[in-house]
Amino acid sequence: MAIIDKKGRIHGKIGNLVYRTVGDTEIVQTKAAKVKQTLSTKESAMEFGLASNCGRILRSVFSTFCCNSDGKMINRMNVTLLKCIKDNISKERGNRDLHDGNLEHLLGFQFNAHSPMNMALAIRPLCFMEAGRVKVKLPEIKENTQLQQLKYGRHAVLRLMLVAVNFRENYYEYLSYQDIDIAKGAVIPEQEWNPDVVLPPRSILLVSASLHYSGLTDVSGQAQSINSKDFSPAELIGAFHISEEEFTQQIEKAEEERMRYPLDNYRGQEILKEINKKRGKNSRSQVLKPKTSIIKTADKKETVPEIPIGKVFYQTELNFG
Repeated sequence: MAIIDKKGRIHGKIGNLVYRTVGDTEIVQTKAAKVKQTLSTKESAMEFGLASNCGRILRSVFSTFCCNSDGKMINRMNVTLLKCIKDNISKERGNRDLHDGNLEHLLGFQFNAHSPMNMALAIRPLCFMEAGRVKVKLPEIKENTQLQQLKYGRHAVLRLMLVAVNFRENYYEYLSYQDIDIAKGAVIPEQEWNPDVVLPPRSILLVSASLHYSGLTDVSGQAQSINSKDFSPAELIGAFHISEEEFTQQIEKAEEERMRYPLDNYRGQEILKEINKKRGKNSRSQVLKPKTSIIKTADKKETVPEIPIGKVFYQTELNFG
C-alpha cells in the first residue's frame, strides 16, 4: 500500500513498484524478482551461518580483548572459521563442523588489525603440544627495544591464556593463564610456560597472547587500562584438537574441579540438521517417474518413450517396430 503525503509525493509500494523520496528526489524502483536458489547455494549459506555462530561464541570467550577489536574483525573471523570447516573435504556439508576442520588457519589470527601482535612485540611466542601438554616458549624480552609503548603507558602485561571449547557438548572452559609483567626498562629472561592442567577430551584448545597497557591511576590509586580500538594487540598463537582421553584417571579426578560455562545460543547442531533436511527433500524431488506417450493406431497400441527436445536421432533409432 502507498500513501500520498501533504506535498503530493507517493510513498510505499504499488504492485511491483516501490515509491520513496531521498531528499528532494522522488525514486521509483521495481521490486526484485524472487531468485530461486540451488541446493548448493542454500547449503553454502547455512554453513557460513554455522561459522558465524562459532565466531560469536569465540568472541564471547575472548571478550577481555575482543571489546577493543577493529571494526572488520567479526567478518575476518567468520571467513577464517569457514575456511577451517571447508578444508575438510572428507565430509560433506551437513556432516562437518569446526571439530572436523583444519585449525591451522586460526594460527596468527589478529583480533585488532590496527595493532598486530608482531608489530607491538618484536619477539614471537612459540606454542606447541608435547606429550599431551601445551607448552609456550618465550624468548628474552627487552622493554626498551622490543615492546611498543603507548604515549601515556606506564606498565604493560603480556597475558597468555588457555581455553577449551566444545561445540558438540555445548561448553567452554578457561583452563589457565599466565601474566608476565613488563615494567619500564625491564629485561624479561627467556622462559617457558607449562600449564599443569588436564585437557578436556574431544574439545578444541585455543591459546591466545594479548598485551594490556595501563597508564595513569584513578582516585583510588588503581592503574587504568589505556587499550583502545586503535591499539590493543591480541593474537591466537595455538589451536589444537584434543582427542579421546589419554589419561583416564587424571580426567576423572579433574572432572570434579571443572568450571564449565554453557555456550550461549549455539545453533550449530540445528544448522547441520537443517542442511541434511534440505538435502533429503531435494533428493526426493529429483526422483521423477519417466513419462510415456500412448500412440493409438487402428490395429494396436504402442508405448514409446517421450522424445526429449533437442535430441538427435540416428537412422537405427527411428525404427520403433
